[in-house]
This record gives sequence, structure tokens and C-alpha cells, in this order.
Amino acid sequence: MAPKLTEDEIDDLLYFARIGDKAEFSTLEDELCKRESVSEVQLLEAAKDEESGNGILHMAAANGHSDLLREACKSLYAPTGPQNEVMLRILNAQNKAGNTALHWAALNGHLEAVKVLLEEGADPTITNQRGHDAVYEAELNDKTEVVEWVLKEGGEGLESGVAGGETGEGEDVPDDEIGDDEETLTESAADDKEEASTKLEKKLGDMNI
Repeated sequence: MAPKLTEDEIDDLLYFARIGDKAEFSTLEDELCKRESVSEVQLLEAAKDEESGNGILHMAAANGHSDLLREACKSLYAPTGPQNEVMLRILNAQNKAGNTALHWAALNGHLEAVKVLLEEGADPTITNQRGHDAVYEAELNDKTEVVEWVLKEGGEGLESGVAGGETGEGEDVPDDEIGDDEETLTESAADDKEEASTKLEKKLGDMNI
């Protein structure tokens, strides 16, 4: 049975994930799990902002809190170990705009968060409502370190950088704005899209994660 969380409790969980306060997050998580007699997995799956669809992993990833992100992922291992079906469903959950936690980590250039998510089994081929995958969002926002790392490690199925959707000028989203209001992801001009696609086609290899 899903836990019955109040709006304030969900807001608190999301806030602690957003600011990276592991101690406060863990304390509240334990308290709610005991009260509702649910697992951490059930709690993480239920703790979403109703309006945006953003969850705990979205908030931690968007603001580069890789330690909290790693701990949250480990809590999803039970009972069958890492990369189980339920874990992958939460890890790859899309918000109302179709963005995963990996989209937000990549978009904002948080390489360590990107590494954690990919190591834990995040799917880099998932596209948002604009048809962009996480690496393509990083490319649009000049997050070179993220793009180069993923290209170096390889990424099966990421040929062409998954371009598509509308086009426009890319703009970064400051970390301190992430999670406050409606999310803003970016678009690019058609020529940027073509260049990114060509680069990814040439460099991507098989994924070894």
C-alpha cells in the first residue's frame, strides 16, 4: 500500500533532496517509513510533486548532490539487488515534461551526478517531450565535461544525439532556481542540432556500464 504523505511532508523531502541535506532527509525518511510501515522504495516512489511530477532523484540530480543521490539509489536495491525492476522504474521516472533525473544532471553539468545515475542503471536514451535525451541537453547547454565523459565511456543507442522537437536558443538553468517553479529545459538552432548529432554519431561506442 502506498504511504499517505501530506503535501508538506512531500515538500520537505523534496526540499532536503534539493539542498543536499542528507541528515535531515534520512531522518524524515526513516520517520515516515516507520509511521506508514513502508519501505524506502515505496516512499521514494510516492514522494513526487503533484504539479511538476518531480521526485527525490530529480531534485538531488538537478542540483548536483551526488552523495545523497547515491544513498537514495542504494535504498532501492532491496530486495533483489541493484538494477531491479522497481529501482529502474524510479531511476528512470519522467516528470510532466518528460525529463528524468539524468536529464537534469546533464543539463546543469553535474558530472558526478551523471556518473552515479548511469552506474546505477539510468537509461540515457530516454527522451523528453521535445525529443531530447540527456546528452543532447548537455550538448545544447555547453556542458562539455558531461558530453565528453559520456562520449568517452560510450553510449549504445545514442546515435545522432537524439535530436528533435522544437528549436531555439539554448539557455542554462541556474542551480538555485531548479526545483522552485516549472522546469525550463532548452532547445537549440537546427544547425547546432545537426552538428551535435554528427559528433555523437562519430564518437559513441558500446556502453560499458
